[in-house]
Amino acid sequence: MNRISRTLAAIYESVVFGPVYGTLQYLIRSPEPLDPDATWTLLTRELHPVADWARWNWPPTFMRSFLVAAKTRQDHLIGISHHYDISNEFWELWLDRKYMLYSSADFPDSSESLEQAQTIKVHALLALIQPKAGERILDLGSGWNGMLRPIYEETGDKKNLSGYTLSQYQLDYNRAHEGFNVELRNFITTEYPEESFDKILATGTMEHVRPNELYPLAVKLFRALKPGGSLTLQTNIRLATPLPATVIAAQIFFPGSMATPLIRFVRHFERAGFRIVHRSFGDYRLTLRHWFMRLGANRDRAVALVGVRAYNRFLVYLCSAWRWHHDGVGTVLRLSMIKPDLYKCQQNGLCGRTDSITARFDRSPARQDQATASPRPAQGQSTPASGW
Repeated sequence: MNRISRTLAAIYESVVFGPVYGTLQYLIRSPEPLDPDATWTLLTRELHPVADWARWNWPPTFMRSFLVAAKTRQDHLIGISHHYDISNEFWELWLDRKYMLYSSADFPDSSESLEQAQTIKVHALLALIQPKAGERILDLGSGWNGMLRPIYEETGDKKNLSGYTLSQYQLDYNRAHEGFNVELRNFITTEYPEESFDKILATGTMEHVRPNELYPLAVKLFRALKPGGSLTLQTNIRLATPLPATVIAAQIFFPGSMATPLIRFVRHFERAGFRIVHRSFGDYRLTLRHWFMRLGANRDRAVALVGVRAYNRFLVYLCSAWRWHHDGVGTVLRLSMIKPDLYKCQQNGLCGRTDSITARFDRSPARQDQATASPRPAQGQSTPASGW
């Protein structure tokens, strides 16, 4: 595509889908590999007030739901394959070298290396999961075995570990390395056997679930757990409601996926029957910056592996995701939930409890302000079990 064609396509897409969408597509379609420094500066800088107004307000609110619905009509499998099914060696260039985790790390001091920060994250998740030998544990979106591996190291029990992935490349990676019991399966549409798992976890997975699919999935996961079992999640969550104009551009990178607003997300799991025992928030920006710097430093090798267009797409994605979090449109949410054991619940007199987290949050007069506020909770900030 020559420069004139790229420009005309960008103008059309900016008018229909918004200036953010048009600008990102223009950059991605560059016939040459993008310069990392110039791309980062362009996409993360402060904008002129007029440009910033257009970024936040076009397309207008009444059009956004229709545009998003059109973009999310396709099957999840196509969108996941579009993003993940490229050379595993490409991912090795810029993900952490210890776990290959494609989800936000924990940087308590902001000075940790990517490997140190992902190790801190893994230990935090293990403390929530508390895996034990003999327990049946399922990882939804198991990736490159980044969580299955440390769980196995913790328990020594490989037989009871399993994972689902939608990426053929990730499945091939697993077969060539640890050989865990991983299946190519859509975790959103699959039917789970009832009361079959002691623990279920999902890191960087739930953001692929569309809002209308989340409650049915929560019900299925609740039924799949044994009484007293736990569900541990880490996910990117949307703070802004209604749909921000910039959300349409996310379809460039994750076609068919759509993050759910925070309050609705939590409410769906509570309605399904879960009781939340831990919730905390993180900051994705340092992780994204580390990934961006590593990808940029390996530009030539990345282009050789996946081509110019894919390299440009990921470079642009990491910048725009950083901006998404920096603007306070979204944050990282970590939840640990249990399926109450009704017998123990009756013994302790807790079965009648209905004072849920979201009910308390809804009663707050500042509920809407908190749900849409730009400032995000601090890295690792956790809220007590008594409320937000």
